[in-house]
Amino acid sequence: MAAALYWYESEVDRVAQEHLGSGLARIDHLGSYACRNINGATAGWRSQHATANAIDISGFVLSDGRSVSVLADWAHDTDEARFLRAAHKSACSLFNTVLGPEYNALHADHFHLDMGRLRACR
Repeated sequence: MAAALYWYESEVDRVAQEHLGSGLARIDHLGSYACRNINGATAGWRSQHATANAIDISGFVLSDGRSVSVLADWAHDTDEARFLRAAHKSACSLFNTVLGPEYNALHADHFHLDMGRLRACR
């Protein structure tokens, strides 16, 4: 997970420069470890978060100080939205499961990235 996140940071820096003309300063996230079931259900499979094998990315801060938010920027026809779509797509080659705002309402404000057994890019 740590290695994939390291490579993802480099990839996001590249797509930020390509789409927004500024490098990446920081990745904002909602956390990694949370001992719980998938979607916080009372029963069922354990989430990859339960073993810190997942992270939820909520946005990015660029070197020029701009913030790009998954919740605020994803659904628009802007350079920021195109950057987010490229960042989402880039994650699919590094992580086993990538879920974003178009997957379901629970992911409207973040990208879920994990290294679990299932392969999905949604």
